[in-house]
Amino acid sequence: MRLPLAPFALVLLGAAAPLAAQGGYTTEKHPDLGIELPRARDYEQVPTQPDEEQVILYYVEKAPKDPKEARGKRAELSVVWIDFVPDPPPPPPPETPPESDEEGRSKAKPMDATPVAPPKPPITTFERFLEQRTLWALGRGEEGKTRSGFPGRIVRLVPRDERLVGALGEGWAYVFEQPQKRTIAFIGECAPDALAEQSKIWRYIAEHAEFSEPEGADLTKIEASYRNSKLRGVEFRAKARSKLVRGWKAIDTENFIVVYHTPDQPLVRAICADIEAIRKEYLKLFPPAGPIDAVSVVRVCKDRGEYMAYGGMPGSAGYWNSASEELVFYDATVKEKGKRETGEENTFIVLYHEALHQYIYYSAGAVPPHYWFNEGHGDFFSGADIKGGKVIRIGPNPWRIGYIKRLIETNQIIAWKDIVAYERKDFYDPTKIGQCYAQAWSMVYFLRTSPVALKHPQWSKILDTYFVALKEDYARRLDLLEKQGKKDDQALRATAGEQARGHALAVAFNGIDYFQLQYAWRDFVESIEFKAK
Repeated sequence: MRLPLAPFALVLLGAAAPLAAQGGYTTEKHPDLGIELPRARDYEQVPTQPDEEQVILYYVEKAPKDPKEARGKRAELSVVWIDFVPDPPPPPPPETPPESDEEGRSKAKPMDATPVAPPKPPITTFERFLEQRTLWALGRGEEGKTRSGFPGRIVRLVPRDERLVGALGEGWAYVFEQPQKRTIAFIGECAPDALAEQSKIWRYIAEHAEFSEPEGADLTKIEASYRNSKLRGVEFRAKARSKLVRGWKAIDTENFIVVYHTPDQPLVRAICADIEAIRKEYLKLFPPAGPIDAVSVVRVCKDRGEYMAYGGMPGSAGYWNSASEELVFYDATVKEKGKRETGEENTFIVLYHEALHQYIYYSAGAVPPHYWFNEGHGDFFSGADIKGGKVIRIGPNPWRIGYIKRLIETNQIIAWKDIVAYERKDFYDPTKIGQCYAQAWSMVYFLRTSPVALKHPQWSKILDTYFVALKEDYARRLDLLEKQGKKDDQALRATAGEQARGHALAVAFNGIDYFQLQYAWRDFVESIEFKAK
């Protein structure tokens, strides 16, 4: 998860008269968070990640309507709330010392495992927040005002790595603290040429904020609204709705809650219909290991800028976060006055791809398949054509077909026996990630649609054999861990998943002639005819 706080070097400004933001301010009350503040109307709120513990509010400067007026990095303001808790006591010393020989040397055998680093202390101060969550360190500071009984200070933040000095931008921080009770910090950042203007806005917001005890989100009324509904996962849905910020809305479907900020209502309705339709196709190809009762969030940001601010990684168009159970992407439609809207198809390409990852996570019992299988199937479903709530056909992926054809023409392919065994570091290697995606899609597309592959007694069974073996072997290994009382050990579960993947691969490709398979695949890909819409 990318933090909304980027590691920028922040500089300290002296006292200055409050600056009225363009458009002024509007008072925002967040009783559930225990804070009231004046928000600059030039800023808009971006939701924080569902599993975020310290950043309670996050704002970014509104993007100009004309992209040509953009001045680089958009200004940001994060509000950090830290409650103090005592550090846990150190572990007790051994009850009895190890035995020693006559010369006083310990008889204890050296440990085979690498020593485990002690856990990090809980984040209870602003300094610990900087150390554990950012690349900043404290610099010089000055006294600030007191708000709601919290003495304030303004601090300079400098990068811990000197190579970042002056390279990433500037910013400002205002920290209110009651030692051993609570810390509330306002952290702003922006482009260097905007610092003088933006820091005055941040200061005005911080010095006019009011703090109180959080009331907590009242889920009772939201849950009551589902009383006559037959939808499952009411508690999860209510929690998702309780965290909606200004301008965001939500729609429930049978298996999802779609949270969106795009104003394009027809697009949202199509997303709701299509994600249920394509889920039925997932069920056909990947029967789940057990009943899937989970409900997930589908978050549709209004544009790429908002997607990136929420946590999207550079170069990505969407992602599935299993920890927060969210599928996140954005409205990719290009809207220009006087011109026909374009790019909407890209929104659905991403939706169908990421929704597959979401489904596989639950269907396989929370064990991720090999990357060629997982990403290849995500891209496979990206070629779906859905009409009237049904998948009409699945054609070539428009993002991958041209690329893989060029790779084959120039003989730059990765051997099948190698790529099927790739783990994360190999598949997502920046020097070949595009090649891996394109080839993984074409491999799955070949095995799913090629008449040659579908008629072959071995090739036609590869994908189904792999998935069944993965589910069964992983379930078996989890049962063993449960009998040992270690089922909740995440390191052992990860090892079990890795072993299950290896087992599934060995079973699926047992007796396969990779040379013949790869030769037939090349012929098939070269024969694909595709015209973009």
